[in-house]
Amino acid sequence: MLKRILFILFTLLVIHSAALAGYMMFEPEQPDESGVPGFLNMVVDYDSLKDYTLSSGPSAIHYYYFCSFDNPDCEYVENTILKSSARTTSVNIADLIEYVDVTELEQKLQTNRIKTEWGITNYPAFIAVKNTADGIEVLNRLEWNPSSPMNELQLNRWLQLNNLYDGDPEDTIDEPAH
Repeated sequence: MLKRILFILFTLLVIHSAALAGYMMFEPEQPDESGVPGFLNMVVDYDSLKDYTLSSGPSAIHYYYFCSFDNPDCEYVENTILKSSARTTSVNIADLIEYVDVTELEQKLQTNRIKTEWGITNYPAFIAVKNTADGIEVLNRLEWNPSSPMNELQLNRWLQLNNLYDGDPEDTIDEPAH
């Protein structure tokens, strides 16, 4: 009788262990709850961007990063340039720059809205804007150039231009092309 009970307990233990091992091997990946790519903390939907910017009050300045979750150029900028720049400048880019998601515009083939509304011809793009009495003023921008991709030095200079990074005094800062 004792052998039967031990055999049943051992069988249950083996079945339980096999089920647990199987679950752990084929466990689905946990989705990123934040929906934020890389290490940026804030995502703003493009359609609500203008209202969001204006709601922050007079003379408020925002630093935006226009990009799409599915764009390989955006992945490159996020995985190399942003991380490298954050490391070399010691600037907490995640707290300073807000991610503007243009994925829906891409899907609806409406990316020309970015140019007419914000003056951006290519993305990924970094843009500094300020609220004024007349609306929103674009202070400067740094855009992706397919023939000459963005690099860390350009981003560091953009950070300097916007007084987000003190930088090396020997570096001269040229305002990015509008």
